[in-house]
Amino acid sequence: SGEENVPLDLTREPSDNMREILQNIAKSHGVSNMRKLGHLNNFVKLLNSVSHCEEKLGFTYEEIIICLRVALLNEVKEVRAAGLRALRYLIHDSSVLQKVLQLQVDYLVSRCIDIQQSNEVERTQALRLVRKMITVNAQLFPSSLTNSLIAVGNDGLQERDRMVRACIAIICELGELERGGLNTILKNVIDCQLSRINEALITTILHLLNHPHTRQYIRADVELEQILAPYTDFHYRHNPDTAEAQIKEDREARFLSSKMAIVAAFRSWSGIINLCKSGNSGVQSLIGLLCIPNMEVRKALLEVMYEIFRLPVPIVTGDFEEALHSVDPSKFQDSWRLSDGFVAAEAKVILPHRARSRPDLMDNYLALLLSAFINSGLLEGLVEVVTSSDGRISVGATILLGELLHMANTILPHSHSHHLHCLPTLINMAASFDISQEKRLHASAAVNHLKRFHEKKRHGPKPYSLYLDHILRRTSNSTHKREQHQLVCVLDSQILNHKQNLDWNWVLIITILKWPNVNLRNNKDEQMHKFVRRLLYFYKPSSKLYSALELDHAKARQLTVAGCQFSQFLLDSEEDGQIYIEELVKDIVQWLTSSSGLKSERSLHSNGLLSTLSQHYFLFLGTLSAQPAGVKMLEKCGVFQCLLSLCSMKNQDHLLKLTVSTLDYSRDGLARVILSKILTAATDNCRMYATKHLRVLLRANVEFFRNWGMELLVTQLHDHNKTVSMEALDILDEACEEKASLHALIHMKPALSHLGEKGLLLLLRFLSIPKGFSYLNERGYVNKQLDKWQKEYNLKYVDMIEEQLNEALTTYRKPVDGDNYVRRSNQRLQRPNVFLPVHLYGQLVHDKTGCLLLEAQGVIPDLSYTVRSPVLDKWEGIKQLKAALWALGNIGSSNWGLNLLQEENVISDIIVLAQHCEVLSIRGTCVYVLGVISRTRQGSDVLKALGWDSVRHSRRQQWPVVPDEVDAPLPSELSSVPSTLSLNSESTSSRHNSESESQPSLYFVDDDREGLDMYEDSSLSIHTKTSKDRSPFTILTPSHLRNRFLNSLSLPSKKGRSPSDTKGTTNAGKSPEELRLMRRNQTITELSNYSPGLHRPGTAPGHQPHVSGTVCSVLSLFFCRKQKKNL
Repeated sequence: SGEENVPLDLTREPSDNMREILQNIAKSHGVSNMRKLGHLNNFVKLLNSVSHCEEKLGFTYEEIIICLRVALLNEVKEVRAAGLRALRYLIHDSSVLQKVLQLQVDYLVSRCIDIQQSNEVERTQALRLVRKMITVNAQLFPSSLTNSLIAVGNDGLQERDRMVRACIAIICELGELERGGLNTILKNVIDCQLSRINEALITTILHLLNHPHTRQYIRADVELEQILAPYTDFHYRHNPDTAEAQIKEDREARFLSSKMAIVAAFRSWSGIINLCKSGNSGVQSLIGLLCIPNMEVRKALLEVMYEIFRLPVPIVTGDFEEALHSVDPSKFQDSWRLSDGFVAAEAKVILPHRARSRPDLMDNYLALLLSAFINSGLLEGLVEVVTSSDGRISVGATILLGELLHMANTILPHSHSHHLHCLPTLINMAASFDISQEKRLHASAAVNHLKRFHEKKRHGPKPYSLYLDHILRRTSNSTHKREQHQLVCVLDSQILNHKQNLDWNWVLIITILKWPNVNLRNNKDEQMHKFVRRLLYFYKPSSKLYSALELDHAKARQLTVAGCQFSQFLLDSEEDGQIYIEELVKDIVQWLTSSSGLKSERSLHSNGLLSTLSQHYFLFLGTLSAQPAGVKMLEKCGVFQCLLSLCSMKNQDHLLKLTVSTLDYSRDGLARVILSKILTAATDNCRMYATKHLRVLLRANVEFFRNWGMELLVTQLHDHNKTVSMEALDILDEACEEKASLHALIHMKPALSHLGEKGLLLLLRFLSIPKGFSYLNERGYVNKQLDKWQKEYNLKYVDMIEEQLNEALTTYRKPVDGDNYVRRSNQRLQRPNVFLPVHLYGQLVHDKTGCLLLEAQGVIPDLSYTVRSPVLDKWEGIKQLKAALWALGNIGSSNWGLNLLQEENVISDIIVLAQHCEVLSIRGTCVYVLGVISRTRQGSDVLKALGWDSVRHSRRQQWPVVPDEVDAPLPSELSSVPSTLSLNSESTSSRHNSESESQPSLYFVDDDREGLDMYEDSSLSIHTKTSKDRSPFTILTPSHLRNRFLNSLSLPSKKGRSPSDTKGTTNAGKSPEELRLMRRNQTITELSNYSPGLHRPGTAPGHQPHVSGTVCSVLSLFFCRKQKKNL
C-alpha cells in the first residue's frame, strides 16, 4: 500500500498518542497521504491496547469520529479504506454506533460502497463496517446503507460487480432482522444457480414466513410464489433486455434456479404450508402445468418432482429398462471399489438399517408432502404426461409414478388409498377405443412398465459385488433343494476337448459342480479327474490364466462363481478331492506370500490386485472357511498363519480389506482371531474398515453376533482414533435396536462417559429394560440425569434433532473436528434416514418403575403447562415449547407413558397446536411428536378418537395386507364424475386398523416388533365385525383431470363418496359369501388388483396374517385448517 512507517510508542500516555494521531489525520495540508495511512493503522493498535476506555484516550467519541470521518473524504482509496477500518474497531457498542449515525457518517460509508468497482479494498472495508453495525445493533441500521446495498444487489450481476454476493448476504441478514430488501432477495433467487447460495436466499424468506410477527412483511400468495414463475409463465423473461439468441440458454438457467428454490421451499414447514394451502395454491399451479402439452416444461417439472421426493433421477432415454437400471440402488458406485469403501460402503446402501423401535422422521415429512401433492392431482397429472408425451418424458413420468405409488402404499394409511385411482385410469385408457391410438399404446406400455417396476421393488435391492453376495449366502438359513436329473455329460462342457479356457461352456460347468451327489467320491471315472485337473490348472495363481483376467472382463463374475463352486465341489469330495484342494490353496498361499513381501505400490501393480481377478482368490478362501473341513484345510496349508502375519505388516490395507470381507465368522476360531487382530493392531484405515465391516455382519444377521460381535465393538470404543471409536458407537446404537443385543451390552458394563453426548445417549438406552435400569439406578445415575434433562438437556435435544433434520433436508453439513465452515457440500443425500434420537423420558417409560419415577418427579404437569401456555414472542420461548413437545412425544411412545399423557389430557392440546399454532415450525414439531405417540396400538387408537389416522403395518412390511374389516358407505363429492371401471380395494380393518371418519389426515411409518410385549391387553388377532357396504373407487377419466386440480388440498374424508357409486351397484348379484371372499383377498400393493393370485408370500388366499406389533402414525394436514389473517 506504500504506507509510511510511523513509529508508535505504547509506553507514552495513550492520550498523547491519540492527540498526535488525530492531529495528523485531520490536517488538510502538510501531511502526506501515506503518513496519514500509517497514523490510521496506529490508531487501531492504540485502541486495542487501551480496550476502548474513553478516559484513557483523552478525547470523547464524538471528537474521535469527527476526526476519522475526514479520512473518508480523502482522494486516496487506501486512506479511505484505513479510515473505515478505524471506525469498525471504534464501534464496540450501541452508544458509539448512535454517535456515528448522529454525525451522519453513514452517508460517507454509503458513498464508499457506491464508488467505482475497481476500489475493492475500500468497498471491502465498507462492507465489513456495515456488518459490524448489524452485529452491534441491527435496529439502529440506517436506511441510507440499506438502499446502497439493495442497489448493488439489484444491478450488480448485470454490471459484473464482484461485491454483489457480499451485499446480498448482508441483505439476507437484514431481511431476517426485518430491515427490508425482500424483493432483492427474491430477484436474486432466480438469478442464482449455486445451490448453497440459492438455498440461503430462499431460507431467509421462509424464516420470515415462519413467525406471525415477521410474516406481515411478505405479501401472501405473491412474493414466495415468484419462484414458480419460470415454470408457470411460458413467456417468462427475467431480464427484458435478454437477446433473442440467448433466450433458450437463459430459460434453462432460470429453470435450474427455480428448481433449487422450489425444492428448498418444500424442505421447510413454512414453505410447505404456504405453497400447499387450500385454494389456488402454488403446488396446484405446478401440477396443473402437467396437463398442458409443453414438453420443455413437463421435462423440467419432472426433475423438480424427483428432487422434492428425494428420488434418484433416471437417465433421459426412451428405453424403460435402461432408465429403470439407472436408478437401481444395486447399481455399482465408485465408493464400492476395493481402494475406497468396498463391501462396507455397499452394504450400508443395500442392507436395511436395523431400527425397529425408533421412527424415521423422514417418513413423517414425506408422508405429509406426498399427501399434499396427491390431493392436488399429481398422480392424475403424471398419467396425462405418460399418455401424451414423447417416449423419453413418458418413461421418466412412468418411473416417477411407480415410485410415488410405492411410497404411498408404504407411508400413507389405506384410508387414503384414493391414490390407486390412477391405475384403473391407465387400464381404462389402454382398453378404450374412444381415444387416439397413440394414447392407447402409451397407456398400455405404462401398465406393463409399472408391472415391471413392481417386480423390481418386490425383489428389493440385490448385492452388486460377489463379496456381499458371499456374506449373505452364508448367513441365509434357507436351503435350496435341487431336483435330481440324469447327470449331463462332462464332454458337453468342452473342457476335455480343448484348452481355450474362455470358450468352455461355463454355464454347464457350474451346473455340473453344483449337481447333487456329483463329486469325485461318487465318480471314479478318469474323465471326471481330468475335468478337475483342467479346472485346477486354470484357477491356480501360478498358471496366470484366471488371475490375469481384468475385473471388468465379460465373464469375470461367471468364472468367479464357478471357482467358488469348484472349491466347494472339491471339499465335498472329501479324500478324493483333498489333493486337488490342497494344491490350489498352497498355490494361493504362495501367491499371497510373494505379494505381501513387496512394497505396497509394487505389490498392488505387480500382482494386479486392484484390477484383476486375483483379488477373488479371497472368495475361494472364504468359501472354505465357512465349513469345518475347509477350516482344517486352511490351517493345514498355513493360510491363517499367512493372514495373521499380514496383520502386523504395513501397507497391506487392500489385502486386509479382502481378508476381513471374505472370512466366515459364524464359528469361534482363527477367523475371529484375525478379525480381532485387524481391529486392534493394523493401521487406522484398516481398523476403520474392519469396524465398518462389523455393521455389515450385524445387518447380515451373522450367527451369535450379539455375543462376540458386541464384544469387539465395545473394544473399539477405546480406540485411540476418535473416528474409529465413534463409528463403533454408532454401530452399537444400531445393534441395540434388538433387545438381545442390548442385554448383552448391559452385561458387559462398558465405559461410555469418554464418548461425550453420543456415549450418554447409548447409556440411556440401558434404562429401557429392567436390568439396565437397576444397573444405573444403583449408581445414582438416574436421578442425576433427570435433573440435567430438566435443566438443560431437553433444550439440547431440540438442537440435536433439528441439526439432524437440517443435515438430511438441506446442503448443511455438520462441522467436523472443530471446523466452523459447515456448508461444505452441493450434494443432497438420497433419501437419508433421521431416526428419532434417544430421550431420557422415552427410555424410562418402557418400564413401570421408570414411569412411576417420572410421575413422582411431576415432569408431565410441568411439560403440559408449557404446551398449554406457550410463550411465542421470543425464540427462547419457542425453543422451550419444542423441548416440551419432544419430551411429551417420547413419553407417549409406550403404553405406560401414554396413560400418563391421557391422565393429563395433553394430547388434544398438542393437536390444537399442530392445526392452529401461528409459529409454523411448531406445527411441524407437533407433526413429528404425534407420529412418535402413534408408535403403539393404544397411541394410534387415542389419536384415532381425535380424528387422526395411522399406518398400521411395520416399516419392513413392503406389501402390507389390508386387515379384514369393512368400511361404512362413503357419500361422494365426485358424484358428477362418470365411472367406467371400479376398483374394489376399500380398506377392511380390525379395531386396530379402523379408518378415519372425520378430518383429513397424514401419516408416518414405524416399526417395533420387539415391543410386542407391551400389547398384551390389545390382541393381535383379527376381530370379526358385521360387514357394512363399501363404496368402490371412482375412476377419474382423462376428461376430468383438470377438474381434479381445482380441489382443495384437504384429503377427502370418508363422507365424500357418491351415493350412486356404491358397493351394491358394482357387486350386484354377488352373494354375501362371494363379497366376503373378495374383500379378504385384497391387498394395497400397486398392481395386485390386476394380478390374479398375487397375495402375501407365505399366506394362503383368504387367510389374514397377524398385524405387526407397531403402527405408523398419521400426520394431519394441519395447514388445511382455517387460514389465519396473516397467512
